[in-house]
Amino acid sequence: MGENIRVTFQSEHDWERARVQWVEDLLAVGALFGDDESLLRAKANRVHQLLRRIVEDVPAVRITARLPDGVPPEQIPLLSAAIREAALKAIEASMNHSVRLVMAAIFDLCTSKLRREPS
Repeated sequence: MGENIRVTFQSEHDWERARVQWVEDLLAVGALFGDDESLLRAKANRVHQLLRRIVEDVPAVRITARLPDGVPPEQIPLLSAAIREAALKAIEASMNHSVRLVMAAIFDLCTSKLRREPS
């Protein structure tokens, strides 16, 4: 317990491929509404930077937990691993949620066309 956990999520190649796709998609949508190409490229790059920060700049996590009395010493590593795995799953779920929300709003945030929400 009490260990820092660091995780690497994607390769540089994956990030670059995603950035290129965001630029292309925003340019395609923006062209339909007369949006400025250089502004859309800048916005796509900013979204890329924001998403990378969400995924890669997760603060180090220090897990501190009081184990129940009577846990046999041979089971402490197993219990510690289960707690660590649960914490990582929670971090992953939170990050996935943040990324999904940003991606669902990318066209609204970066182009002049807002999607109409159902009434």
